Amino acid sequence: MKKHTSANFLFLMVISLLVIGSCSKDEGEISYNLTGNWKVAYYMENGKRITKVDKSTWPDINNGDITANFSEPDNNGAGTISGITVSNAYNGEYVIQSDGKISIGPISTTFINEPEWTELFNINAVQNFEIRHSELFMSYNSGRNIIVLERNQ
Repeated sequence: MKKHTSANFLFLMVISLLVIGSCSKDEGEISYNLTGNWKVAYYMENGKRITKVDKSTWPDINNGDITANFSEPDNNGAGTISGITVSNAYNGEYVIQSDGKISIGPISTTFINEPEWTELFNINAVQNFEIRHSELFMSYNSGRNIIVLERNQ
């Protein structure tokens, strides 16, 4: 009987190792490589999710999207940011101070003929960032405001 119990235990251990080994990388893992092209998916304001309407009211201009392109930072954590805020281009600089800490600005842009959706894109106020589940979370105002971006393919 002991032999049978040991065999069952060994069998369960082998199966457990196979299952654990076959799992993909944890999607919840946090990373800080923001280099690349992103677009705003939604905003969070005091825990409330704010999204763009499904049918864009600005389909002829950048599909109503707000985009951000982060260059690869240099050895000092400095890089450039550029993009489109629906109908206006912007550009500026950013500095990553440590994992999750960032300062952005100054930003050069105009706000001519922008929809309300753009008013929530306060990128130069961002203080912290992290990437989880393939989304870039950029927060400011002690975390009460969050800009959530997704990779722009």
